[in-house]
Amino acid sequence: MKGRVTVTAFEELAEIHAYIAKENETAARLVRSRVEELIERIFEFPLIAPALNDTGVRVFPVRPFPFLVFYTVGKREVIIRNIRYAGRMRP
Repeated sequence: MKGRVTVTAFEELAEIHAYIAKENETAARLVRSRVEELIERIFEFPLIAPALNDTGVRVFPVRPFPFLVFYTVGKREVIIRNIRYAGRMRP
């Protein structure tokens, strides 16, 4: 299935990377790499995560890190909407 990442999600990932990189560049690259791997997995298997109530938004955890990928599945494409710290309020 076709997939895309919103500008918001790209910006959130860049912010996460920058925040972690202040203390540890290697860890920042590891987190970013893990998120990118999971996005590819979501594009390949879009129903891998459960939908939250009836909004259609799905949430996939970035294990072992405390981040979540929020996405929706349409008829023709998967849209990565947000990438957030798990302790932050949901979108």
